[in-house]
Amino acid sequence: MPRARAGKALPLRQFAHLDALRAGAVMLVVLGHAGLDLVPGGSGVTIFFVISGFIITHLVLKEHRRTGGFDIGGFYRRRALKLLPPLLVGLVVPTALYAWLVRPVNPTDVLGQVFFFFNWRYTDSAVDVLPGSIVVWSLSIEEQFYVGFALVWLLLVGRARPALALGVLAGAAAAASAAARLALHLGGASADRIYFGTDTRLEAIAIGVLAAVWHHRLTRDPAGPGLPGWWGRDAVVVAALGLYLLSLGIREELFRETLRYSLQAVAACLVVLWGLRGPAGPLGRVVLGLMRLRPVQVIGLASYSIYLLHLVVSRGLTALVGELPGPGGVAVHVVLGTGAGLACWWFVEEPVQRWSRRRREAAPAPGPGSVPGAAAPTTAPAAAPGTAPTPAGTPAGPILGGTR
Repeated sequence: MPRARAGKALPLRQFAHLDALRAGAVMLVVLGHAGLDLVPGGSGVTIFFVISGFIITHLVLKEHRRTGGFDIGGFYRRRALKLLPPLLVGLVVPTALYAWLVRPVNPTDVLGQVFFFFNWRYTDSAVDVLPGSIVVWSLSIEEQFYVGFALVWLLLVGRARPALALGVLAGAAAAASAAARLALHLGGASADRIYFGTDTRLEAIAIGVLAAVWHHRLTRDPAGPGLPGWWGRDAVVVAALGLYLLSLGIREELFRETLRYSLQAVAACLVVLWGLRGPAGPLGRVVLGLMRLRPVQVIGLASYSIYLLHLVVSRGLTALVGELPGPGGVAVHVVLGTGAGLACWWFVEEPVQRWSRRRREAAPAPGPGSVPGAAAPTTAPAAAPGTAPTPAGTPAGPILGGTR
């Protein structure tokens, strides 16, 4: 395993831990939905949110470092190319067939899924959609964030110290989100309102944004100190695991509706930063070695499609053959749901992404300060040696499930 020099950004392959985190997150969700009630599937969504905030911020800060601006049109095009093909294959077409062949669905609920306001429909009332497609509630939160994030960054990018301003706003958003959960719980709001609300779940995404801003500030100067060496110690991994287990072990209602989400987000953030620094202890090297296993990486890259399709396949299987009891039934649901997502990734998601990459590579590179859609572009600095590269397998697309 290559060792990173102190103060330097890590080679591309050392972003593999982000794909591994996504793989772990999506399998938590899949196992939970397959009938393993002890598996905390909801925590997988929180992990996805942290990764979303980190990667999207990393990408726009990298773009700003390189060009001095922000191509908001390109930002939204990449979102659409990542999201829409699997959504069409895994949600829109199956929903149309289900409504035609089985029974009607609620058009407003389906519009909420397609236009990403479904989490608010799901918060307020029962929904009538394709069985298993309710998982898009979390995609709705991410897309609402992406829309707002891009507009905020467009306003900041032409101003002095935009990254610092973004970090301040992210910190305020995280605090406000945590406060909203507490206020809603004390006010008698339902657990669903807290679990599915954009305002109440924004904290995890904002923590990811903060981590990316901090990492950017430490690594923007190739001669600077970079991430402190202690971030690579085994103690960071142990602390992350401890916080995660603590979030699961405390069953008191107030904690579960408030601080549980915070601890899980911080735990995920610790692992993100630990992986960026590179392991400095034997435990960390073993963990990172496992994270780099090819099956783990593939599941991470396909996690968006797996997340989108697994429960639809599972519910369809149950409708056809009935409940499959015991460990064997769980295994069948996991294998079929994961396999359907992998197939969608391989035959739908990846070809579109390859086409998109070829198209971007063939396009003439914009000059400094001339990024289409940039707000008040400034003269761009040259890309600094040691600038952190785009994480492997993470084109600027939704993070949830290979994102996402």
